[in-house]
Amino acid sequence: MRKTTFLILFSLIFLAIFCVLHGFEKQQEQIQPERHKVEVRLVLVDVLVTKDGKFVTDLTKDDFEVFEDGKRVPINSFELISFEETRLVAPEEKPEEEISPGLHKKQLVVVFDGVCSWQRNIEEGSRKIVDQLVSLTKLGNEVMILQLSEQKGLQVLQPFTTSEELLKKAILKASANIWLDKSDDALKMWEELRVEVDEEMGLIERYDERLHPVLEEEYLFIQKRRFAKTIGGIFSAVNMIKDLPGRKSILLVSDGFPDLTSKTLDSKVDETTPERTDSKARSTHLDMRRDVGAITTFDPFNILERKKLLTGEEIIRELINYANAQNISIYSLDPDTFTRYFITTTAELGPREKMTSLEFRLDDKIKRIQNLTWLSEDTGAVSLKGAQKYDRFYEVLSTDLNYYYELSFYPQRPEADNEYHKIKVVANRPGVEVRFRKGYTDYTGSDKEKILLVSAFHNPALFKQLPFEAEFIPLHKDSKTYVCWMNIALPTRELFADRIIEHAPKTFKLHVWVKDRSKGDRAFGGQINLPFNMDSSFMDTIKATDYLCFHYKGPEIKFGEKEYDVIFALYDDQQEEIGTWESSLSLPEFKGDEKGAIINCTLGLMSSNPKKGKNSFSLSQDDGSLEYGEIKLFPTVTNRFQRMQDASVFLQIYFPQGKTEVSPKFVVSGEGRLTQRIPAELVAEEWNNKSKVWSGLFDLHLRNVIYGEYTLTIEIPDPGEGEALRREVRLTKLRY
Repeated sequence: MRKTTFLILFSLIFLAIFCVLHGFEKQQEQIQPERHKVEVRLVLVDVLVTKDGKFVTDLTKDDFEVFEDGKRVPINSFELISFEETRLVAPEEKPEEEISPGLHKKQLVVVFDGVCSWQRNIEEGSRKIVDQLVSLTKLGNEVMILQLSEQKGLQVLQPFTTSEELLKKAILKASANIWLDKSDDALKMWEELRVEVDEEMGLIERYDERLHPVLEEEYLFIQKRRFAKTIGGIFSAVNMIKDLPGRKSILLVSDGFPDLTSKTLDSKVDETTPERTDSKARSTHLDMRRDVGAITTFDPFNILERKKLLTGEEIIRELINYANAQNISIYSLDPDTFTRYFITTTAELGPREKMTSLEFRLDDKIKRIQNLTWLSEDTGAVSLKGAQKYDRFYEVLSTDLNYYYELSFYPQRPEADNEYHKIKVVANRPGVEVRFRKGYTDYTGSDKEKILLVSAFHNPALFKQLPFEAEFIPLHKDSKTYVCWMNIALPTRELFADRIIEHAPKTFKLHVWVKDRSKGDRAFGGQINLPFNMDSSFMDTIKATDYLCFHYKGPEIKFGEKEYDVIFALYDDQQEEIGTWESSLSLPEFKGDEKGAIINCTLGLMSSNPKKGKNSFSLSQDDGSLEYGEIKLFPTVTNRFQRMQDASVFLQIYFPQGKTEVSPKFVVSGEGRLTQRIPAELVAEEWNNKSKVWSGLFDLHLRNVIYGEYTLTIEIPDPGEGEALRREVRLTKLRY
């Protein structure tokens, strides 16, 4: 076996750079950036004034009165914003330098809610929406198409455009993933529980007492999940466009939100709980119903720190207040015809309930639409529903996107108080209809940050302002216990050299969230501060490397045999910018798994450990490295290796058969490249007899691999005659 290569020159250089930066980080922990920010506290109020469906354009400042919390406030500025004769050019037709982000534009963001919506006649519904949006683009309105789905969250299907063809393609893609009628899915639960459906209701009633609690709990879980995904998606859409100038408009195509208010939930229990159920069981159901609207359905990591935000009603109110604070109006379009309505849910009700609860479903539908109406009216918009909705679509939006009055006033407080304040606008012109936002929350900077983080948690793919890469490694300890190993790589040029204007202390906030993929429940959450002093010495340091890597040891967590999503969020509160990194992890089932599994496969660089630890794998609290005796391993995170650089790979493998000799095969392959088997030497290993997990560290000889992008395949032969365990990892070999 070749002598350990961690004493060669490149490892010493890597360790020296890391130690300097880590020591620098320790020194800067107590330094807080000195900020001198002058905030102009001006509240903008956009007002729509119509008479007989037409906008009234001849009003003056003296025709308006504005009230905040019942007290009249002086109007600071007044302007009629009109696009009457403007024909906007599509962004793809205009040179980028000619597009000014500071100018008011005729723009509409359309969000297709594929979580809480469905429609039997997909073609007819999508065709009518296309027709109406195309009619708006002919007036010069730019349209953006977003889709909210169960699997991928909120996605941008089409950026702002006036192209009819691009809009049709985007809407066709969106409508193919929403409006699916799943009302018959409830029967699957009966089949899974081996209950035969019979026309004789007496047979079904024999199983009612057994099945009702199961169906009830499943129904509540699905409604909670859908509510959280939908509201989280709308928050994300609001944060996407909040910095656009002027009045901003969102059209939400949705069948409405599940009604999760405590009062409604209690009444549903009374209606659905069997009469023969004893009082104790009914009490349990009531508690379960009341708990369904808890803040954890939307904010499992309690980012908002809202101790009083308990119900779905309060969460919707928070969304309204935040949209109003960003000057965003949310129009809504209910695509349903409101007839022969069925609730969408998996295992919501059994066959008997499906036949007898039409009234209950209609009542639920009404409450969903009431939530949409509430959202629209309180943000100064309109809710489009009923048989004439498409006729009103063009009438309302062609007017609202073309004109509005923009008023402003100074709030009667020197600083933001994070409280809700009512707004009332009066137009002194007989017979006119006046629409405006009903109020807003005067958010502090910290609360704006919290809501932005909630949006990033629900839809991380939309927030990529700050570039970085990250890696979350569940380091197996014993049984179901894992140590959270967090690693981050900051690109020096993109994050520092190209962004830093002044030399001053700066702190990035790194948030780490791990959630159960199926339920969205919290598994792990934490925050790490990354302080830097942007002086000339630091700027010289970052010129010498492409990435700054940091490694952290987290707490021990009992993870289950589940699939998890991991989200890193890096936030710069000085610039109010955020970036995210997503990954996933799958943990093996230790009981009943006869095949085994690769738990971890981590590429990194080895160096010497001056303290010399124990001959077992553990994480260092000081620098976050993996230690074994005289060895330290630092994950590369980016998996980029220099031309003459070797690599190291750390493996953790579950062997249900018991201890065995591990002889993995390492092969690299790339497009247009010859497949190469890579020689490797075992440096250290450890066996956990209780959990039957083997841990090992290999020295991987990569220096003979030429530059390029590769896939490293690790194959662990089965000691028996079964299929080999396999894991693939991307790596890059650099020219230099």
